[in-house]
Amino acid sequence: MKRSTSKSSRQSPRETLSLTIAELSPGGDGVAIHEAAGERRAVFVPGVALGEEIRAEVDFSSRPARGRLLEVVSQSPDRTAPPCAEVERCGGCDWMHVTPEAQLRAHASIVKSILPPAFAQAEVKSHPATRTLGYRTRTRVHVDAKRGKVVVGMYGRRSHDPVPVDTCVVLDPVLDEARRALAGWLDGAKGYGEAQLSLGHPHPAQGARRAVLELRWTGQLPPDVFARLERAVAGGPLAGARIFDGNVTIPATIGDPTPWIDGADGAPLRLAPGGFSQATEEGNTRLARRAAELSFELSPNPEGAVLELYAGAGNLTVLLAKERKVVAVESDRSSCEAARANLEARGLSARVVDADASTNAIPAPTKLVVIDPPRTGAKDVAKALATRPVGAVVYVSCDPPTLGRDLAILAEGGYELRAIETFEMFPQTSHVETVAALVHPLKSKVR
Repeated sequence: MKRSTSKSSRQSPRETLSLTIAELSPGGDGVAIHEAAGERRAVFVPGVALGEEIRAEVDFSSRPARGRLLEVVSQSPDRTAPPCAEVERCGGCDWMHVTPEAQLRAHASIVKSILPPAFAQAEVKSHPATRTLGYRTRTRVHVDAKRGKVVVGMYGRRSHDPVPVDTCVVLDPVLDEARRALAGWLDGAKGYGEAQLSLGHPHPAQGARRAVLELRWTGQLPPDVFARLERAVAGGPLAGARIFDGNVTIPATIGDPTPWIDGADGAPLRLAPGGFSQATEEGNTRLARRAAELSFELSPNPEGAVLELYAGAGNLTVLLAKERKVVAVESDRSSCEAARANLEARGLSARVVDADASTNAIPAPTKLVVIDPPRTGAKDVAKALATRPVGAVVYVSCDPPTLGRDLAILAEGGYELRAIETFEMFPQTSHVETVAALVHPLKSKVR
């Protein structure tokens, strides 16, 4: 890591310093090293690019120290003009000032940095995005309704207040139309909430594809809100809506609020309302197909049993079940129902189990385990796989630090890393999706 040239003998809580950005962190901030009073301190600064010389106001009262960018003294070639006019206010896209090519390199560098020593020599392969704007087919926005005004938006930079924008340049136009209309639909509401916008069926029987809304609200929703949503479903941009008003467990439902994506196999894939899906259909297709391809390469025996953990609505299941006997484990009941429906629609067979994937036993005949956990990772699963190895593991991760932790456990269990690949699923942001493929030399021989 390149060291800042700035030195001082005393360290006050806040100082204005000249710094050099040595790397970009998994959280998106740039990192500089400042030496003060004989101690090397990492300083995290948002809004910078690799290699830039900057001036920043640094707060040393926290660890790591936090900096506020004051001036870019020497601009990096990785810096570009943001394509969004709201980038300084809205906190949705933290790398919009970085070129797509530099984002790709930075993500690969971040993933390389989290690899355990046993895998440190592995080459990280990167898959660029086909589109860097208008790509998001799923989003979550925050809503505040107070003093007669409804505000809808992503959280602002360094705040928990939603920031309204005229246009969100990374959203699919169908979703952006619904996002713009949301404040009007909620006129008269009081309180706050969170709205998830997804796409409806990709091939509707009539008309164009429309958005679906899931709203979770704390406060008051007057009858006029529901009437407006009904009109938006009857002849507007919504295919359906689910509204959780207060602590209710059964939502009010208008139209068909089922979210769908174009599955990686080319057929429509039903999702669970409010459930997980990748942020982009195009990126999901590339990632899912590559995960399935690696699975079949590392475990080529068509009779080999496959255990899929954190299966969701069957995004990977429908690919794996074409060629393998699959047991798919998912803790969300609605997602399990969607997975079964997706398999049935394709004439495929797999056993879908409603259970906690983190504690699910690994059956003795299992040859391949496919994991797609949330950001918290799969620590318990990694420990189980280290204790009871299988021939191959394909791990899909949305969080490099927890991936690194779990890969270290698998390395200690004797696994070898055969592939590590990044996918640009969230262009303009520091988030990255990674697929790791591993084999156990003692188990992979018996397939």
